[in-house]
Amino acid sequence: MEGLARQQGGVVNFEDYAMNVDSVVRQVNLIQDVMSKVMRVDEHYGTIPGCQKPSLYKPGAEKLGFTFRLAPEYDVSTINMSNGHREYQVKCRLRHIPTGSMVGEGEGSCTTMEGKFRFRGGEKESTGQTVPKEYWNLKKDGKMSEAIDLIGGPGYGVGKIDGKWEICSIGEKQEHDNPADYYNTCLKMAKKRAHVDAILTATAASDIFTQDVEDMPEVIPGAKQETEKKATTKPPMTPPQEKQAEKTSEAQTVNFIPAEVFVTDGVNKKTGKPFKKFTIKGPDGEYNTFSESFAKLAAEAITEQGLISVTYKVSNFGNDIVSVGEAVYGEQG
Repeated sequence: MEGLARQQGGVVNFEDYAMNVDSVVRQVNLIQDVMSKVMRVDEHYGTIPGCQKPSLYKPGAEKLGFTFRLAPEYDVSTINMSNGHREYQVKCRLRHIPTGSMVGEGEGSCTTMEGKFRFRGGEKESTGQTVPKEYWNLKKDGKMSEAIDLIGGPGYGVGKIDGKWEICSIGEKQEHDNPADYYNTCLKMAKKRAHVDAILTATAASDIFTQDVEDMPEVIPGAKQETEKKATTKPPMTPPQEKQAEKTSEAQTVNFIPAEVFVTDGVNKKTGKPFKKFTIKGPDGEYNTFSESFAKLAAEAITEQGLISVTYKVSNFGNDIVSVGEAVYGEQG
């Protein structure tokens, strides 16, 4: 009765409902335990240059939600903008599965006006000049600005033309003529941002993680260059100017924006059955798979100019894809 009277009178002693210190310590320890024993760097979270705390990614938020038995519920608002552009504003509420109690909420938004959805990269045109060996050495060392200066400066890149790496001029970015192509991607991005926000709030993990900065390295000083370095430090295939890399069966992962996806039809010599082999072409090599779903993910990334994360193993047949997913820097969704 006394507690009820206090609530009806508008006075609440929060101490009566507070967790004790031991419980708080146990919750923090649990999050850190999950982080160290279950989560993996660059898959569930990662540190973005210019930020002191690691950024929590969608898979990491899902792991924390699973740990604390929190089910997300979403409210989506759609705002139609001029020229076919659209913004999604999402509110995510977390419900405690065992008790049904609402324990926290977060908000997130995404719009097709964001640069990575609004623009696409310019077309590459070969200059006919072979890429110098020093370019690959600088790129391997993470000195991207020096590497670009070596081949002509901003506006130039490299491309594989008829099997040979050549210096290419890159046209200016073009605005996409159909923003509707990115409605679904933007909706997923807004939901992800709201979910991560809600998880950090409900679990009081904001002192351990931050969020969203993985989506916008271009606005963090030094982050974009470091991101490019991270995605290209280990080239999947040695270019023609360097000797063939040693074969290894260990899986490796690279992040890049696919340049092309093409299919090769063939027939199995043993069974006589036809097959389709899909090849995803990246800036430093090609990756092979028989999975049409992997190829579709890469094709979508080309359309959206988004990074994908490719895990592969080197075999006698080339770079065999193990998995393909959304990269955290271009939106691993």
